[in-house]
Amino acid sequence: MPKALEAAVAKLRLKVGPHEFEAEGPREVVAAHFAAWKQLIAAGPHDQPAAESPTSSPPAAGDVRDLFVTDKWRHLITLRVSPTGEAPLADAALLILYGYPQCLGLDGHEMPVTRLKEALAASGHRRLRIDRTLAAYVADRLLTKTGHRKGTAYALTPAGLERAEKLARALRLTLPSS
Repeated sequence: MPKALEAAVAKLRLKVGPHEFEAEGPREVVAAHFAAWKQLIAAGPHDQPAAESPTSSPPAAGDVRDLFVTDKWRHLITLRVSPTGEAPLADAALLILYGYPQCLGLDGHEMPVTRLKEALAASGHRRLRIDRTLAAYVADRLLTKTGHRKGTAYALTPAGLERAEKLARALRLTLPSS
């Protein structure tokens, strides 16, 4: 690359808390994007695992989407309220699998276990063996499981979708009125 072009190109990558910025291109463009990024992260706290993105639309009153915090940039949703009962971690996983298409408009198809574990951890549920936690739901045909180890993916079955909807409606009633 000619020296004149090298001087005009900028490359910047940094992380502040959960927020990451990476850009490469003409200096003016990178500087403009960086300035906009700084303004976006200045408005929110840095210690929350998943902040609502400023582009996300607030859910309608009574909508089950208000159970979730949506971070569109990280492609992550987290639960505002944790389920209780006999299997709270498995129920939380069921709700997260249900919430992704509701909040982010993604296909309700398979979700990689790594993404599911990240969403559960950000929701306050830390457990290393998701496969053991969800084994009963797979056996009950509420979830399907494909792959193995880090290549595992889970998806809701029609029965799992129905169960997740019931859980979401019941959990929605526990939220404080705003």
